[in-house]
Amino acid sequence: MSYSERLHIPAWWIVLGLLFVASIGVAVIAYLELWLAITVIVLTLIAVALGLLAYSRTQLRVDSAAFTAGRYRLEHAYIGEVTPLEGEAARLALGPEADHRAFLFTRPYIPGLVRIDVEDDADPHSAWMVSTRRPAELAAALAKEAVTR
Repeated sequence: MSYSERLHIPAWWIVLGLLFVASIGVAVIAYLELWLAITVIVLTLIAVALGLLAYSRTQLRVDSAAFTAGRYRLEHAYIGEVTPLEGEAARLALGPEADHRAFLFTRPYIPGLVRIDVEDDADPHSAWMVSTRRPAELAAALAKEAVTR
């Protein structure tokens, strides 16, 4: 494996999740019996924790076979030009200059982005737009694998 990155959620999302559970708790304690309210609060806490954990476990990987973003996979044979984007360029690529045919694997809390052009006529997507905290490293790893092919 030549590249691996886990797209962890920011810490403030955990705080927001706890505040959400607290607001649910205040609402249900006012209207339900105590045992039922506690059950609802615990179940809400478990659901929020599992949701945040699942979203935080997303991984990007480049190995000898393919590029993997979460559960999605793009084989090296179909990878064309790779462009790392940061700052204003990344914002424009996802906003005013967005390609409506691109496959988006983005996270709102990650500012970096890599555009991977897809070289497959049968694929409806012209490119993959992938959020990453290290765009230059991911682009270099993809380029390195393309050279060895």
